[in-house]
Amino acid sequence: MNRSIETLQSEFANGLYIHAVDGPLTHNTGCLIEGLLDLGIPVNMNTARITSRPASMPLVNANINSLITEPHTDHSGFVVDITHTNMFVPFNGVEATRVAYLNQSDISIFCRIPDEHVLFVSHESKMASKGGQRRPIAFGLSKELISATKNRPDFSKRRRMALRNFRATLSQSVRALLDISFIPGLEKYLPVDHTSYLPNSYMRAMLGSMVCLAYGGDFYAPIASNPWFKKNDPALAGMHDFERFGAPALVQRWDSFRLWESFAAECLTVHLNFEKYGFALPEIPTAWKHYAPIDLDDIAGSVTEIMDRENEWGDIAANGRAWAIAHYAPKPTALRTLSEVLAHSENRA
Repeated sequence: MNRSIETLQSEFANGLYIHAVDGPLTHNTGCLIEGLLDLGIPVNMNTARITSRPASMPLVNANINSLITEPHTDHSGFVVDITHTNMFVPFNGVEATRVAYLNQSDISIFCRIPDEHVLFVSHESKMASKGGQRRPIAFGLSKELISATKNRPDFSKRRRMALRNFRATLSQSVRALLDISFIPGLEKYLPVDHTSYLPNSYMRAMLGSMVCLAYGGDFYAPIASNPWFKKNDPALAGMHDFERFGAPALVQRWDSFRLWESFAAECLTVHLNFEKYGFALPEIPTAWKHYAPIDLDDIAGSVTEIMDRENEWGDIAANGRAWAIAHYAPKPTALRTLSEVLAHSENRA
């Protein structure tokens, strides 16, 4: 349960310190900082470098160099961003009870940290867990993205077209499968734009299109129980050993910048079914209310249902943007994160 803004301002009156390990701050920590500043909570950090995408870049107009300091015991709490290590790194030198960790890595599902710390983790799955005090997070929306999509064309005036212009990246087997199976079926009824847009023209294309294909991810099947790995590569088998794995396989790295840019641009956002495939978030979008789902058991049926519901596209797109801003803009993100940090520290006291 979220605490009141007044409670959080009091409990974190001496500010939150954000520490990035072995790299720049990640997108989610940048959005968190934006939210903290909106809540009137002081923030300090160890670097001014941030990694994101041009359309989603947080802290665009903020004087973040002035926020860089060394951590000290007076800070009310600490968030350690371990995205670039994907492993626990002790935060030494500061005696504090409120130390949380954050991981936005594509392979965050394999990360495990000591139980005394809460871990805010992206790409989380309800179907598997390494254990510990894990809390799901989303890539979410930056203030710049919300601003850039504020003056968007009316849905009815956009191109009746689906955008499929993912950047070429490795470990995207979900997109490869759907290129083989879903896209050919969709193209029978709806033009699909495969253009590789540069950043500026990409946002214009998104704002001018009705549909955005925003799915992603990589299929993963557990290997820890395989006796060959246990015998020949026990270290690798150990890394793939889960405290709980409740499915024959799952989709990892399913979150993306594209997903939240699609919501913000008020496109009909197309993604795998969140509930069916166990995608974990603090607030889950509802299929056919906030987005159009794909069912891998019935890809042809998914195409058919999307087209049968064409008269609903505009309403679903508008609902999706409103939902995303309500739950994943910087301010609600910071409110939820600080409430979790505070609750965790109280439970340990």
